[in-house]
Amino acid sequence: MSEDKEIKDKQLNSKIDNIEQKSKVKKKREKLKFSYNKKNFVVFSLLGFIFAGIGFGFGKNIGRELPATAKNYSNTKVYATVGDISITGKQLQKKMDPLFYLQGKTKLTDEEIATYEYSMLDYMTTVEAMYMDAVENEVTVTDDEVNSEYETTMSSIEQDFSMDEKEYLKKFKLTKEELKEELKKELIAVKYMGEVTDVTEEEAKNYYDKNKDEFLEASASHILIKTTDDEGNELSDDEKAKAKEKAEKILAKAKSGEDFASLAKEYSEDTTASDGGDLGFFQKGELVESFENAVFSLKNNQIYDDVVESDYGYHIIKKTGEEQASFDDKKDSIIEQLSYNKQNILLDDVLSKYEVEIKE
Repeated sequence: MSEDKEIKDKQLNSKIDNIEQKSKVKKKREKLKFSYNKKNFVVFSLLGFIFAGIGFGFGKNIGRELPATAKNYSNTKVYATVGDISITGKQLQKKMDPLFYLQGKTKLTDEEIATYEYSMLDYMTTVEAMYMDAVENEVTVTDDEVNSEYETTMSSIEQDFSMDEKEYLKKFKLTKEELKEELKKELIAVKYMGEVTDVTEEEAKNYYDKNKDEFLEASASHILIKTTDDEGNELSDDEKAKAKEKAEKILAKAKSGEDFASLAKEYSEDTTASDGGDLGFFQKGELVESFENAVFSLKNNQIYDDVVESDYGYHIIKKTGEEQASFDDKKDSIIEQLSYNKQNILLDDVLSKYEVEIKE
């Protein structure tokens, strides 16, 4: 490993000390899920990007000479830059034409086209910047690897475009050499990202040991009195006041010793009612903040003193258990999340370093 790479690895590791660990929530807790935004993983595959990255459907009238959606781009206009490198309309045309072709008779709106153009330019600039940084760090791939990837790509093209290699290259005005060069860049970028963002079991264990409180799990039951109608629209202020009054009366029953599960079955307006309000185990960061703050402040089998409001309504909450998730249980998710965060950090650094810009 080069000294520069060791330094870069240390910098990346230092930036993820405060990473937020998240895991899947059981379906029966779906309505209490905490909503959070995450960047999409980079798709370093043009075919993968076409078929999956932006949701294009295919198999619709494949073989049309003229797709319903087509657009000509100015050969000389600059649509994006990566440092001193310009991405022109000629390059964008060769990437967009297969997407338009796969749409068949489906006519895209101007807004849809603009969205897909931006996504494609984002893909192109990201690959270029990652490739440049990879070359700077002396990452290489062999001719055999490139040839193997080319054969795999052509196999997919034959299946999904109903064209052989010669037909595809002619249709989209490509050469074998051009396509191999694109694939080589992708392979080098992917290899580089894999090397830099690799997470060892030791790193994962260190994170677990330093952040054990994140892996403390609690179980709870709740009774929900909704403040939204069946369509999800918020109730009026008067209706909400009545809902809160009803929730407070149920809370008083629970606090007086009435069986919580029975009360949940009778009154709860959540899908968990039939299970006595049981939500199972969850970690911090998985549920809405007001709800989980209440749960983690309680002792086992204790009922929260007040009704708790969320976007869904008023909750009566009882903590039913607590346990520490083991490292073995969380190892895979920790490695995945640490690697994911390393990827985001690397991307942010590389895109900034090479001054990536997509033109308006």
